[in-house]
Amino acid sequence: MRQRRATLVIAAGLAGAVAVVAPSTAATAPVFTAPSRADDPSISTSPTYVNEPATVVGADGTRYVAYQRRSQLSTTADGGRTWRHLPKDVLTRNLDPVSCVSARDIGDVDLTKDSAGRVYFADLQATGGVVGNSGIQPVVAHSDNRFAAYTGTCAAHQPLSVDREWIAAYTAPGNSADQSDVYLSYHDFGPNYISVNASHDGGRTFGLPVPVLDNPGANLASGCDTVPAGTAVDPRNGWVYVAWTSGPNPVFNSTTGCNYTQGTVFNKFWVAVSKDKGATFKTTLAVETPDQTDPTKPSDMSEIFGSIAVDRQGGVYIAYTGFNQRHQEYDVFVTHSAPADASGALHFRDDGSGTAKVNQVSFLPAETAYFPRLIAGDRGRIDLIYLGTRVINVPATAANKLNPMYDGSNPGKPNCRPEITEPLQKGFRFIGKPCELPAGAKWYITLAQSLNAAGPAPTWTRNRLRPDPVHLGDICTLGIFCLDGDNRDLGDVNDIKIDASGGAQVAYTFESYPTSGPRTEIDFQCQQSGPGLYAGISVTPCRR
Repeated sequence: MRQRRATLVIAAGLAGAVAVVAPSTAATAPVFTAPSRADDPSISTSPTYVNEPATVVGADGTRYVAYQRRSQLSTTADGGRTWRHLPKDVLTRNLDPVSCVSARDIGDVDLTKDSAGRVYFADLQATGGVVGNSGIQPVVAHSDNRFAAYTGTCAAHQPLSVDREWIAAYTAPGNSADQSDVYLSYHDFGPNYISVNASHDGGRTFGLPVPVLDNPGANLASGCDTVPAGTAVDPRNGWVYVAWTSGPNPVFNSTTGCNYTQGTVFNKFWVAVSKDKGATFKTTLAVETPDQTDPTKPSDMSEIFGSIAVDRQGGVYIAYTGFNQRHQEYDVFVTHSAPADASGALHFRDDGSGTAKVNQVSFLPAETAYFPRLIAGDRGRIDLIYLGTRVINVPATAANKLNPMYDGSNPGKPNCRPEITEPLQKGFRFIGKPCELPAGAKWYITLAQSLNAAGPAPTWTRNRLRPDPVHLGDICTLGIFCLDGDNRDLGDVNDIKIDASGGAQVAYTFESYPTSGPRTEIDFQCQQSGPGLYAGISVTPCRR
């Protein structure tokens, strides 16, 4: 379930010009295993049953992949050669009855771990039984033994239903897993603000929700239109960072239907930090792109989720998709900040010049790029995955909607008015949202790596993880406003994490097209060799 989101070149911080750093490519790229199927095919209820995976590596080296629907979980101890599948509905079962009772699974899985060895699994459930934990609520389960035994709890304590949760965990030196801090962020089905619930007992119980918006600008822009981007913890000190994108202002947000249609231009990327274990937050506007005020230059960030990561030295990285005015395509961008300063403010720029710089990651030289997700190791060392197609998409501006090139009749061009060509079957493409890509668009999964992303001119390697496309056609990013004729077979996100040697593992939705019709599965690949994200440490092959 979800409401989702994409990006561009921009102004970061609250002021300053924007410069885009030209991409370049280094020589050596990570090497990965061939894809292996991680989901359990025996419990599928339809050909496109599974999508939107999450992944993590436990302290013992066990690799986990979770996926929707039915809060499913698989583990591998041999780098994906073989898989152990838990029974379906993992988070519908084994709930603490004091917290809530689940009627059925909804979706939106996430996984994290702490340094003491505990693994945490989150998912949305349709719950009841307890006031404040009824409706669509996030359940978080924790396990110390690969989910042979586990207990789940309703974690948000929200009177309103909530959407798209993200989790992160931290164990202070000398503490046990039962003393770990676990943070859950999400937005609600009401004012749509971002909140965080914290657990300080290893996920057994969670406190009341804490709003992260601490200034009028964030409150105004986030009113009724936010897209959660992630939760990350500084491994040095436990500071917790929460990221999201928002619309430009209450007028544009409300007149386009708020988050139920996701019709506004999500043009602001926010990051909040808490230095007191989630009790209070300080918010920074990291990046701002053009909104629909100038209807010729909107740059939406909702294709789909943004992403945030923190390296071992405390540096903060964010990634997002946006429409690149210079190259006239949807690209993926990354920017970096040093750790939050004494006031809690972040400074998303690559140097001390005062110019906000975002680094374009996707570059073929031409492609449409969605679904960014990133992970960090040591300073400047990051991996990022995204989906890319050579068919170039454009935003649904008034001019593009009237342009016969984009009326759906050209099989190599996007359709900017599918709601007219297929009424009641396709969601309305509001001004500034991406147009619909043609059925022949081939999407590939790419891993980009930078070993100097904290510097003023990051360099990148980029390589497709597999030679065949993982999807054909459009990817609808209108969330619950996608209609029956729209394509949401992939869900809204893929995932990447690293192991103890800094080697990456990736879980993503792969869609094939047999004569019987489209079919999805969750595929997994992990790093065998090449540069890892920990300086001075060689990657341990994940499969031997």
